[in-house]
Amino acid sequence: MAASPDIVDSRLQRLTAWYQPVVDLNTGRVCGFEVLSRLVSADGSVASAGRLMEELEREPEAQYVLIRRLLTGVRDDIVPLFARRPEFYVSVNIPPAVLGTGRIGEIIRDLGLERWLTRLVVEVTERQALSDMGRAGIDVARSLGIAVALDDFGTGHSGLSQFVGLDLDMLKIDRSLLVSILENRAAARMLRGIVGLAAALRLRTVAEGVESWEQAFFLRAAGVDQGQGFFWSRAVPVQEAAALLDRGFGHTLERPSAG
Repeated sequence: MAASPDIVDSRLQRLTAWYQPVVDLNTGRVCGFEVLSRLVSADGSVASAGRLMEELEREPEAQYVLIRRLLTGVRDDIVPLFARRPEFYVSVNIPPAVLGTGRIGEIIRDLGLERWLTRLVVEVTERQALSDMGRAGIDVARSLGIAVALDDFGTGHSGLSQFVGLDLDMLKIDRSLLVSILENRAAARMLRGIVGLAAALRLRTVAEGVESWEQAFFLRAAGVDQGQGFFWSRAVPVQEAAALLDRGFGHTLERPSAG
């Protein structure tokens, strides 16, 4: 049963933007953050907003409110960091109902984000990107000067030929492809093949769901550009994000000591 509009609206009011760092696999510096939704209760408890995201898939107006709220968080939290740290970006998953209709431009103008468009990345999934609305959304983003990342790459069943003509900047390799790369030769070869494809298309690569030093080491050796996952950090509020940006994760690139 779908949640009532009042219940959805009340949860949208509790929704807060948190930030998971994206790490340069060669230097350990934080090169970006992905904006993730969290539900914060009056008592300070925090919960994932994943179920709410699923409920909003067929509600374009609620999705619009959601994206506006997340980008308001970016304006309030991240823009002050942009001003003093010019080398990182922030990515947001924006559904085609908002991106493909061009309403993203309205939000950007209202929030005064025009100056920072080159520091923004919009993420669209394989499924979304191959729809008519998704393709339109990619065109809208590029016309505004916003970079585009193909999220969850490797989870769909689409032929590579279908991606010809999509104007992309980045491939985000889904965590499901990382699970067996250390034990399964076919999985490792597939990962290297994706890296080769991305290099041929001049796309940056980000591996999602990195959970161990061994995975991070393999990914760096395979030529993946950036990594994201619990090995470095979960999504955190802006105060912690600023500290991670200053500190970086260079120490995590060192081989762990035995014992």
